[in-house]
Amino acid sequence: MTHAKSIVPVFLTLLLIFALFAYFERGRSTVVSGELFISQYQGYVAGYVNDTVRLDIYWIKTGNNNFNGVFGIRNLPSCLSVDGITLMETVYFENPNINERTISVRLKLKTPGRCIMDDTYLIVQREDIIKRVPLGSITFEIYRKPDYPSLKIPKYIIGSIGPEPSPPMLQYTLYNPFNDSVKILDVVFEVPGLKVLKLQAPVIPPQGEANLTIITENTTKMGELYIIRPLIVYEVGNQKYFMPAEAFYYATILSENKLLSIFSDGEH
Repeated sequence: MTHAKSIVPVFLTLLLIFALFAYFERGRSTVVSGELFISQYQGYVAGYVNDTVRLDIYWIKTGNNNFNGVFGIRNLPSCLSVDGITLMETVYFENPNINERTISVRLKLKTPGRCIMDDTYLIVQREDIIKRVPLGSITFEIYRKPDYPSLKIPKYIIGSIGPEPSPPMLQYTLYNPFNDSVKILDVVFEVPGLKVLKLQAPVIPPQGEANLTIITENTTKMGELYIIRPLIVYEVGNQKYFMPAEAFYYATILSENKLLSIFSDGEH
């Protein structure tokens, strides 16, 4: 009996270690215990020092509307800082069994240069449970703001959201404050699996407006979330200039039936 008693604590210890390992392994996935986090971005952001960009993380649950928690960001590259985290109520679904919130993370661009955010994650802490929610991979090109005047963007398409993936189309209305016509030379962004298929960029007359339309195509399977803030390169007279555009957001949110199927199948 003495030998048997020594085996029991060892067995319980091993069982506890296995349970903790299984919990932390499961915590790395986006679907956890009736919860779905749509969070992993692919993207490119061109901007000036002190500009801010927003990343929206979609938090979806079934049969539970408790979204209380403490949020934080970890492993952020030194070129960026957190400017705030907000939990917002959103309504995407009519089914009362599906509840959702948007966690909006604001990032400030700090240091000129190129940096990549690819190991950053959101912390969601409730009581003694902490979950890691990965934020994907985004390339940042950060510039000091120049002292010359630039084109203005009075209107633009802020983004698209839907249940089925489709290549994004970006559109900006550009106002020309110069006394000469403006020619758009290029629109630059680097997003894996996406490229410019067609660029509709008419010459902008002095003190006039024109629409810049960027039609993209996917060369690989599309992701769920994209942020694209391209760099617009243009010419006035014989002088070349550049400016960051406004950010475009793309999200594929699964349909109600697909979500309920995922949760009922217990895909973790």
